[in-house]
Amino acid sequence: MVTPLERFNLSCLRWYSVGMKPTSNDLRRRVVAARVEDGQSMGQIAERFRMPKGTVQNIIERYRDAGTVEPKPHNAGRKPAISGQALRKLERDVLQHSDATLCELRDRCGLDVSLVTVHNTLKRRGFTRKKRLYVQVSSADETSSQREGPGVKD
Repeated sequence: MVTPLERFNLSCLRWYSVGMKPTSNDLRRRVVAARVEDGQSMGQIAERFRMPKGTVQNIIERYRDAGTVEPKPHNAGRKPAISGQALRKLERDVLQHSDATLCELRDRCGLDVSLVTVHNTLKRRGFTRKKRLYVQVSSADETSSQREGPGVKD
Protein backbone atom coordinates (compact mmCIF):
# COMPACT_ATOMS: atom_id res chain seq x y z
CA MET A 1 0.00 0.00 0.00
CA VAL A 2 1.08 3.60 -0.55
CA THR A 3 2.21 5.56 2.49
CA PRO A 4 1.13 9.20 2.99
CA LEU A 5 4.67 10.36 2.15
CA GLU A 6 4.65 8.42 -1.13
CA ARG A 7 1.20 9.81 -1.94
CA PHE A 8 2.56 13.33 -1.35
CA ASN A 9 5.54 12.62 -3.59
CA LEU A 10 3.22 11.31 -6.31
CA SER A 11 1.10 14.47 -6.12
CA CYS A 12 4.25 16.59 -6.39
CA LEU A 13 5.24 14.72 -9.55
CA ARG A 14 2.14 16.08 -11.26
CA TRP A 15 3.50 19.61 -10.99
CA TYR A 16 6.91 18.69 -12.38
CA SER A 17 5.71 16.52 -15.25
CA VAL A 18 4.76 19.48 -17.45
CA GLY A 19 7.16 19.91 -20.36
CA MET A 20 8.90 16.58 -19.88
CA LYS A 21 9.72 14.08 -22.59
CA PRO A 22 7.06 11.54 -23.56
CA THR A 23 6.74 8.40 -21.46
CA SER A 24 8.81 5.54 -22.89
CA ASN A 25 7.03 3.12 -25.19
CA ASP A 26 8.01 0.20 -22.95
CA LEU A 27 6.26 1.80 -19.97
CA ARG A 28 3.27 2.66 -22.14
CA ARG A 29 2.96 -1.01 -23.20
CA ARG A 30 3.16 -2.14 -19.57
CA VAL A 31 0.43 0.36 -18.60
CA VAL A 32 -1.87 -0.95 -21.35
CA ALA A 33 -1.09 -4.56 -20.43
CA ALA A 34 -1.91 -3.86 -16.78
CA ARG A 35 -5.27 -2.43 -17.82
CA VAL A 36 -6.23 -4.92 -20.55
CA GLU A 37 -4.70 -8.18 -19.32
CA ASP A 38 -4.70 -7.70 -15.55
CA GLY A 39 -7.86 -5.57 -15.38
CA GLN A 40 -6.34 -3.09 -12.93
CA SER A 41 -7.96 0.28 -12.34
CA MET A 42 -6.26 3.47 -13.48
CA GLY A 43 -5.56 4.43 -9.89
CA GLN A 44 -3.87 1.09 -9.22
CA ILE A 45 -1.79 1.41 -12.37
CA ALA A 46 -0.78 4.96 -11.43
CA GLU A 47 0.38 3.81 -8.00
CA ARG A 48 2.12 0.74 -9.42
CA PHE A 49 4.15 2.68 -11.98
CA ARG A 50 4.42 5.86 -9.88
CA MET A 51 2.91 8.15 -12.47
CA PRO A 52 -0.01 10.57 -12.46
CA LYS A 53 -3.44 9.05 -13.03
CA GLY A 54 -4.02 11.51 -15.90
CA THR A 55 -1.00 10.13 -17.73
CA VAL A 56 -2.34 6.59 -17.35
CA GLN A 57 -5.70 7.75 -18.65
CA ASN A 58 -4.09 9.48 -21.66
CA ILE A 59 -2.07 6.37 -22.54
CA ILE A 60 -5.11 4.10 -22.32
CA GLU A 61 -7.25 6.53 -24.35
CA ARG A 62 -4.51 6.75 -27.00
CA TYR A 63 -4.44 2.93 -27.20
CA ARG A 64 -8.24 2.71 -27.36
CA ASP A 65 -8.65 5.45 -30.02
CA ALA A 66 -5.59 4.93 -32.22
CA GLY A 67 -4.69 1.30 -31.48
CA THR A 68 -1.12 2.29 -30.61
CA VAL A 69 0.79 3.39 -27.56
CA GLU A 70 3.20 5.58 -29.58
CA PRO A 71 3.12 9.23 -28.50
CA LYS A 72 1.56 11.73 -30.88
CA PRO A 73 4.10 13.65 -32.96
CA HIS A 74 4.98 17.11 -31.70
CA ASN A 75 3.39 19.96 -33.56
CA ALA A 76 6.14 21.70 -35.50
CA GLY A 77 4.53 25.08 -34.91
CA ARG A 78 3.08 27.60 -37.25
CA LYS A 79 3.68 27.01 -40.94
CA PRO A 80 5.74 29.70 -42.70
CA ALA A 81 3.73 32.29 -44.64
CA ILE A 82 6.26 32.20 -47.49
CA SER A 83 7.57 28.78 -48.50
CA GLY A 84 8.40 26.58 -51.43
CA GLN A 85 8.20 28.15 -54.85
CA ALA A 86 7.25 31.60 -53.52
CA LEU A 87 10.34 31.60 -51.27
CA ARG A 88 12.64 30.67 -54.15
CA LYS A 89 11.04 33.38 -56.30
CA LEU A 90 11.56 35.96 -53.53
CA GLU A 91 15.22 34.98 -53.15
CA ARG A 92 15.83 35.22 -56.92
CA ASP A 93 14.11 38.60 -56.99
CA VAL A 94 16.24 39.91 -54.13
CA LEU A 95 19.42 38.75 -55.87
CA GLN A 96 18.36 40.36 -59.17
CA HIS A 97 16.99 43.59 -57.64
CA SER A 98 19.07 44.12 -54.51
CA ASP A 99 17.98 47.77 -54.17
CA ALA A 100 14.23 46.99 -54.23
CA THR A 101 12.04 47.95 -51.31
CA LEU A 102 10.10 45.38 -49.32
CA CYS A 103 6.89 46.58 -50.95
CA GLU A 104 8.37 46.14 -54.45
CA LEU A 105 9.65 42.67 -53.60
CA ARG A 106 6.29 41.62 -52.19
CA ASP A 107 4.36 42.96 -55.19
CA ARG A 108 6.72 41.45 -57.79
CA CYS A 109 6.47 38.03 -56.15
CA GLY A 110 2.67 38.28 -55.86
CA LEU A 111 2.70 37.64 -52.11
CA ASP A 112 -0.31 38.38 -49.94
CA VAL A 113 1.63 39.00 -46.72
CA SER A 114 2.68 41.98 -44.64
CA LEU A 115 5.94 43.86 -45.15
CA VAL A 116 7.08 42.61 -41.74
CA THR A 117 6.64 39.03 -42.95
CA VAL A 118 8.78 39.74 -46.02
CA HIS A 119 11.42 41.38 -43.83
CA ASN A 120 11.47 38.52 -41.30
CA THR A 121 11.67 35.92 -44.09
CA LEU A 122 14.63 37.68 -45.70
CA LYS A 123 16.32 38.00 -42.32
CA ARG A 124 15.88 34.27 -41.61
CA ARG A 125 17.31 33.43 -45.05
CA GLY A 126 20.45 35.44 -44.26
CA PHE A 127 19.73 38.62 -46.23
CA THR A 128 20.59 41.90 -44.58
CA ARG A 129 20.01 45.46 -45.73
CA LYS A 130 23.24 47.39 -46.24
CA LYS A 131 22.69 50.98 -47.21
CA ARG A 132 20.35 50.53 -50.17
CA LEU A 133 21.09 46.91 -51.04
CA TYR A 134 19.94 43.53 -49.81
CA VAL A 135 22.89 41.14 -49.59
CA GLN A 136 23.48 37.80 -47.97
CA VAL A 137 25.78 37.91 -44.97
CA SER A 138 28.90 35.82 -45.17
CA SER A 139 31.45 35.15 -42.45
CA ALA A 140 34.24 36.52 -44.69
CA ASP A 141 32.48 39.89 -44.98
CA GLU A 142 32.11 40.19 -41.23
CA THR A 143 35.78 39.47 -40.48
CA SER A 144 37.13 41.76 -43.22
CA SER A 145 34.99 44.69 -42.10
CA GLN A 146 36.09 44.17 -38.50
CA ARG A 147 39.75 44.29 -39.53
CA GLU A 148 39.39 47.47 -41.57
CA GLY A 149 38.23 49.60 -38.67
CA PRO A 150 35.75 52.46 -38.52
CA GLY A 151 37.74 55.01 -40.58
CA VAL A 152 38.10 52.93 -43.74
CA LYS A 153 35.41 53.25 -46.44
CA ASP A 154 34.55 50.81 -49.24
